[in-house]
Amino acid sequence: MKGLLTVLALVLVSRAFLRAEDNPPRLATPFAEEASWAPVMGGPQPGSLSGLINFNFTNRYVTNHGLQIENQGLGAQPLLLLSTPLYVDHTAWLSNVTFTAGGWSTWHSHEGGTPAAHWRELDLFGGLTFTLARDWKLTAFYTHYLSPNSAFHNAWEMALALSYDDSRLLGPFALHPFVEFRSQSEGNTTVVFNPALARSSYVFKLGINPSCQIGPVKVELPAFFTLVPDGFYQRSNLETRHITYYGYDYTHFRYYPIDYAYQVQTGRPAGGGIGYFTAALKATVPVPCLSNSHVTTSVYGAVQYYRMVNAGLLDGNQVLGAASARESDLAQFHLGINVSF
Repeated sequence: MKGLLTVLALVLVSRAFLRAEDNPPRLATPFAEEASWAPVMGGPQPGSLSGLINFNFTNRYVTNHGLQIENQGLGAQPLLLLSTPLYVDHTAWLSNVTFTAGGWSTWHSHEGGTPAAHWRELDLFGGLTFTLARDWKLTAFYTHYLSPNSAFHNAWEMALALSYDDSRLLGPFALHPFVEFRSQSEGNTTVVFNPALARSSYVFKLGINPSCQIGPVKVELPAFFTLVPDGFYQRSNLETRHITYYGYDYTHFRYYPIDYAYQVQTGRPAGGGIGYFTAALKATVPVPCLSNSHVTTSVYGAVQYYRMVNAGLLDGNQVLGAASARESDLAQFHLGINVSF
């Protein structure tokens, strides 16, 4: 359970509809806030089943790749995780293999997107977590993104994550570092201004998740940044083009030129480097009256800061319809409840 709550904290720090006349930018795929693949259970045996139900309420919808989809009204984002260990041997170098599957969705009080809708996304995922040398976890998982209102094409994304529990090394000052690699196996997970330049790409995420216990309150300070290759994001690039046609002057019996100017969205690669940075302060408190030997309930609150760095990411956010916001600095608030079993 500790591993799952750790990744849920990362989820809270992590998570186009512009119509033009000629060549509109297109949001080719959805937005995800997948939860983690660390085992949900503490020390079960193969064949057992455990899980987690999470309800997260937030003022913004920011995707795993930094796209701000919604910044109006209230968002409700339920999550369900189910896990079962496939292999357990605490004396071996490979001590645990756990399969996890689940779903995540997002609903907003503000009806947005194109076509406009409250229910904006449904993600289904599954994967394996391997515990190595006691303190390392390697996770491989697949996510299928679905749009209930057909605002984007269905897409698939593969991810590999490696995390290290440095508690034995640093004690209360443990940083819990992690690195994650995501590859778009089908479609794109960013705003596409020029479909001819769109291609499957990848992104790296590097971060830490330190925490401490203050009485009954668990305080976490997760932070990470993303690294993207050239072309992962696209910049808006409006080109002015001209067409010359001729009218006829019946008074002077001659043709005369007429110039017609119009704009075409061609797009261009935005360049590689840091995509965005985010950090959060999260506090979690157990709820004993809703907990027993089989169920553990807790509530949490978090404030999260985003710094959008890549110019293509800013261009994409500007056309997504979230109040046409081109904001480099964002603040997001979270309130939620976790029920593990």
